[in-house]
Amino acid sequence: MDLKLNDTDIHKIKKVGDYIRILSLESIERAKSGHPGLPLGCAELGVLIYRYLLKFSPTHPQWINRDRFILSAGHGSMLLYSLLHLTQYPISLEDLAQFRQLGSKTAGHPEYDIPLGIETTTGPLGQGFTNAVGCAIEGKFLATRFNKKDNSASLLDYTVFTLMGDGCNMEGISYEAGSLAGHLGLDNLVAIYDSNNISIDGKMDITFTEDVGKRYEAMGWHVEHTDIQHIQDVLSKLLLLKEMKQGKPKLLIVKTTIGEGLKSKKGTPDIHGAPAGLDEIAYFIQNSTIRELFENAYGKEAIADTDGLKSIIEKRVKEKKEGLLEFPEALQFMKEGVEAGNRAYDEWVKITEDLKKNSHQDYEEFHTFFNTEFPSTLRQELLNYKESKVDATRNISGKILNLCAGKIPHIVGGCADLKGSTKAEIKGSPYMKRDDFSGRNIAFGVREHAMGAIGNGLALNRTLIPFTSTFFTFFDYMKPAVRLAALMKLRHLFIFTHDSIYVGEDGPTHQPIEHLNAMRLIPGLYTFRPANDIETAFTYLYFLEEMNGPAAIINTRQTLSESMFNHAGDREEMYTAFKKGGYIFYETQSTVKPDIILCGSGSELSTAMEAARLIEERDKKSVRVVSIPCLELLNEKGDEYRRELFPEGVRVIMIEAASYRGVEFFNSSQVTMVKMDRFGLSAPDKKVCEYFGFTPEAVYQKIK
Repeated sequence: MDLKLNDTDIHKIKKVGDYIRILSLESIERAKSGHPGLPLGCAELGVLIYRYLLKFSPTHPQWINRDRFILSAGHGSMLLYSLLHLTQYPISLEDLAQFRQLGSKTAGHPEYDIPLGIETTTGPLGQGFTNAVGCAIEGKFLATRFNKKDNSASLLDYTVFTLMGDGCNMEGISYEAGSLAGHLGLDNLVAIYDSNNISIDGKMDITFTEDVGKRYEAMGWHVEHTDIQHIQDVLSKLLLLKEMKQGKPKLLIVKTTIGEGLKSKKGTPDIHGAPAGLDEIAYFIQNSTIRELFENAYGKEAIADTDGLKSIIEKRVKEKKEGLLEFPEALQFMKEGVEAGNRAYDEWVKITEDLKKNSHQDYEEFHTFFNTEFPSTLRQELLNYKESKVDATRNISGKILNLCAGKIPHIVGGCADLKGSTKAEIKGSPYMKRDDFSGRNIAFGVREHAMGAIGNGLALNRTLIPFTSTFFTFFDYMKPAVRLAALMKLRHLFIFTHDSIYVGEDGPTHQPIEHLNAMRLIPGLYTFRPANDIETAFTYLYFLEEMNGPAAIINTRQTLSESMFNHAGDREEMYTAFKKGGYIFYETQSTVKPDIILCGSGSELSTAMEAARLIEERDKKSVRVVSIPCLELLNEKGDEYRRELFPEGVRVIMIEAASYRGVEFFNSSQVTMVKMDRFGLSAPDKKVCEYFGFTPEAVYQKIK
């Protein structure tokens, strides 16, 4: 379908574009910070997307079949906020005027809030584009599962749009994600490249001269080019790309001018990340299609007088004596796009009602999938889980993942080319692939950074529960995505294995001694390092049943000690203790204040246990062993519980094959650390542990 615009339509589009420009200019000037360049350059582009392309309903913002728009170049947030205001999302002119202020809906970069129309948190460049790839994969997976093969009932056929800039395309993550999107043939994905030839440091010829279109074509994308000056061509190509279903994701490269509408800063780096200033705003108002908006408010003579106009602007943006100006004509023009979206929603509701009437079983499957609760039977299986023999937690985790996936069809995910090592694979389910997204496994390839952000994209609608997995040392490559998952409180399970010096022969490059405590520093992320089969099962139970955010499970490569696999005890009581983040795993005499306390996580808990036996045998002391599967949960329990675990005056030995450099100066004199303070070595794991003192005998000697 092509839509022909007449001169009146084009004039209205330009007027709404200019209104977005003045909203952006004034709001950024009021905040004394922000990025006006992109909103000014892409204003008409935004109008076209929300007026003619997107299928959305502000009164039903979480409608599963809405089209998604993701502003990957999140620094241009005022473009998005202005569009959401104009399309009846709950963002008012007052909210726009409070741009970047404490408690405002309009933060400096968009922050995930679907009811507001903000699909994801963006700002770190390339992350939004990669989230969009995840959204598109989710769309393909759900469409395969629920759409009729004869197309008689397309319950799920949404398109994902993302707007990216030069910075997004320079970031390596966009190459990783674009490569996988092309491989999978995600033809429900449309990326729009705001090609304005400017970055913060200058024109792009100082850093970025490749042919981006050819790069994407090489990755299997369909690429079109246009110029924002040709509004009809931009719209025609956007509509073409939305409808084109040829097994390829699509890229529209749009030539724009950063700071469009300004006098001296137009087309320069100066307008990328700083307010325009009074002179430029006055010039824009006098030469824009919405000059009459200010003339109606202040009179023609006042607007014609540049010095007088600057005085008016100064009172508006610096003294903030007046609010942003309303423009009913712009609201009315954009209202037609909103009404079209509301009609699309009503038609979709009718499709679901027809499905309920004509194919009740299919409807129940669809309805149940989106309205499911945690299965009580799975809870009991996880609560009572046990292994028949000793094993590594990576193997145990793989079994438990499959136990959960068998009961929860929303679990999908994959590895960065390491399923044989991390064991994070849903057995019996194929890989998602071009033209067949029925599988629940994703072959991410060696693309750790994109894998994390694609997993976040899969989690955004809170329908699917993604897992992503690699060696713990490659947390380095994934950290930006892990951090954003925590910031957005996404239900994303990060499965890391090969957790420390026990990797052994691969050497210090693959021995992540500093990562455990780096991960613990991320607010909102819970890091679990289970010490046996029970704690591994409890980790999955806690994540699936009780958490509304991300978790990381850190698993061993090596088989754990037999002393860890003791299944005696009441499981409900054990789970209650586990949820406190730290608990008494063993003690010589429970009625006696211990002489010494040994504690640790993961494989080092067995070291603590064996060292405790040596102390009991050789020194006849009373020992308490504390397991700390999740330090963050333990920290939340407060001082009273910690005093119960660690009574005052009792020496505490903390054993973890991890670096504590950031906190060791603040350790209590009561606490002694058995830790790593340098990188590891390449040798068999037992030799490495002996060298660094992570044996029961070495720990015992340190205690002595």
